[in-house]
Amino acid sequence: MKPFTLVLLLSLLNQTALAAPEKTWELKRDNDGIQIYTKSLTGSKFKAVKAEMELAVPTRELVALVMDTEACPEWAALCKASEIVQQTTETDPHIYTLTQLPWPVKDRDAVTRVVWTLDDSGKVTMSAEFVPGIVPETKKATRLTRGTTAFIFQPLGPAQTRVTSHAHIDPGGATPAWITNMLLVGSPFETMQGIRTLVTSGRYQDAQIEFLESARATQ
Repeated sequence: MKPFTLVLLLSLLNQTALAAPEKTWELKRDNDGIQIYTKSLTGSKFKAVKAEMELAVPTRELVALVMDTEACPEWAALCKASEIVQQTTETDPHIYTLTQLPWPVKDRDAVTRVVWTLDDSGKVTMSAEFVPGIVPETKKATRLTRGTTAFIFQPLGPAQTRVTSHAHIDPGGATPAWITNMLLVGSPFETMQGIRTLVTSGRYQDAQIEFLESARATQ
């Protein structure tokens, strides 16, 4: 093959790859009013996961639940402990979380920088990314250093909210396939169930969220 022909062929192949459509979400589980999706991401061997459900509760109560950091073990699958380790305002905490995995896999822990935002539609988003430092690492857990998570609370009415969670995490260390699969589909499903159980218990019915109240006051 002539050099010019080879260069042209490689150029066309590269353009085809760049023009390839973005991978779409694949539905992996749909029951009990909860949908779980996964998606492959370019450049990563770990899939992203998305969970969705709708609840007949005000958005404010769901935000209060997720902001109640120490209650994490009550609703988040595999969460053993969680605490705020650094915070400047209500909407930008750094949170330490310890995740308990089934034996013989080593537990995981992480420090995340969390940012809460509110848009004009009333949608509340919690975005979190893993960050180094702040809490010393221990031999009892493998520190997670690469990953992002998010919760999106979209009001559908005065007492109706669509809940969406996203996660793309490198589990680190030696992780068996069955553990990875459990984390990818089972854990988000159980977490959504936990959120629904706790938020409908009425615990956060009278919760006041400062940044939400401030936004309403300026409207």
